[in-house]
Parts: sequence; C-alpha cells; structure tokens
Amino acid sequence: MLVFGYAAEGASTALRERVAQFSAALGELAHAELAVYEAASYEDLAQAMVRGEVDFAWLPPLAFVALERRGAAIPLVSAQRGGDTAFHSAIIVAKGSALHEPADLAGARAAWVDRYSASGYVVPRVGLAALGVDPRSAFAEQRFLNSHEAVVRAVVAGRADFGATYAGVSAAGELTRGAWMDVKGAAEAIRVLVRFGAIPGDVVAASARLTAEKRDELTRSLLAISQDPRHHVLLAEAFGADEFRPWVSAGYDALRRLAEEASKRGLLEADEDDDPDDEDDDSLQG
Repeated sequence: MLVFGYAAEGASTALRERVAQFSAALGELAHAELAVYEAASYEDLAQAMVRGEVDFAWLPPLAFVALERRGAAIPLVSAQRGGDTAFHSAIIVAKGSALHEPADLAGARAAWVDRYSASGYVVPRVGLAALGVDPRSAFAEQRFLNSHEAVVRAVVAGRADFGATYAGVSAAGELTRGAWMDVKGAAEAIRVLVRFGAIPGDVVAASARLTAEKRDELTRSLLAISQDPRHHVLLAEAFGADEFRPWVSAGYDALRRLAEEASKRGLLEADEDDDPDDEDDDSLQG
C-alpha cells in the first residue's frame, strides 16, 4: 500500500471525497492500493514524509524545497493552473476597507496561511518588507489559518483586516484566478491591495524511500490521469489544477534564495495571536 498526503485543514466533506476519488483513480492507473493522509498543515505533511508515514504528497513549493534540502523528497510532476505552473501572492482586503496602500497595513490584523506557504506567508512578507512595511513589527495581530479558503473567509467576515493568498496572473498582468473565487460571495466582497510573484507551482513529490521504479510508475500515472477525460475533472475539483506537467526546476533556485535570505533577516518570525474563534468556527474551517 502507498500513502498519498495532502494538507486537509479547512477542507469540506465534498473536497475530501473528491481527493479520495482522485486517489482511487490514481491507484488504479498505478496498479497500487492507495491510502490518504489528511495533514493538519503543510508542516504536518512535511514531517509525515520525513517520518515515512507518507509515500508521496501534494506539496506547496516551500514545503517541497525544505524536504528536498533534507534529501527526503524527489519531485514527480508540477501542477498547472490557468495555463501556467507559476502563480503569484496577493494581499487581499475587504472591498470597503480603508486600507489602500501597503503602508496602510501598519497596525492591521493579519491572516496568513501557513509558515510553509510561499504565497500565503513567505513571499508577501518579503515583498512588504521591500516596500517599507516591516512584518516583524508592523501588525497588531497575526494568525495562521492553515488554508487559503480560511484566510479569505476571515477577511470577508472581518476577523482579519488583510490576508495573504495565491493569485493567477495572465501574461497581460490581469488577475485570472484566486482563492477568493472559490468562496461563495467573496469575489464581490474583497479586493486585491498588492501582489507579489511569480512563484513556482505546487509539486507532487515522492518520498526518497520509494524505489526509482515506483516513482517512475507514479509519474506516468499522474501524467496520464490529468489527460484522461474521465478523471480530469477530479484533478480540477480536488486541487484546482488543470493538468500535470513533467517537473522542471525553473524558479525554485530563486525561491530557495529568497526564503533563506528572509530567514536570515528574521522576516519569517511571527508570534501567532490566540483566537478563541479558530477552533470551532465553521466559517473559518471552510
């Protein structure tokens, strides 16, 4: 049996069912029985791979970079969304918010996705620092909500003044997609204050413990499932991706350097504020 992992925090019952269906279809193509590991966060997912509890996983770029650096993960395929494997980071605010410029974020309440999230934490903090907003001291409150959808919902509901999430940008510079487009009513309720990027896309990566033969079989099966009309919709509904492409390293070296420099400067250090509503708030959990 092989174990497929993904970050499931905030996932609805319907989404979990789609992931289970996707895994079953993939297992059929790979001639293997698959089980699903539902991680509480990107960090939980990465640690599960290190411990050997997960054989392959859907990883955001920074989680993959951290695992690759430890020799724990080997890339299989890249996820393509909106015709590209790269994406951007967006700082979102409520449409009627008094926040209009990055400098206005001083003293605001921040909603981040996860410490391993490139678009939902690392890249926007580096970008804001470059614009003169010091993320180490600028914000009144900071919370990690563990999913892009939860960040959007927190901004819409007024539990956060701004949030960081992913965005797709066309060659002409126009926004083509974002986490707010997947939350009912959010597209009309928020606006993008500033965006940063580009960021290399998500990766499906295998544990270094897997044999080369098994990794090759999984790679072939992942590429095949995204081209199969019967299963293509599962990929879109489970992960919001259009298709898989053979993995390429473009963009990852720059992301590694950015994360390392940000860490040295202390830009990634953030104390999370307690939120009594986080544990049981269905709207935050998607």
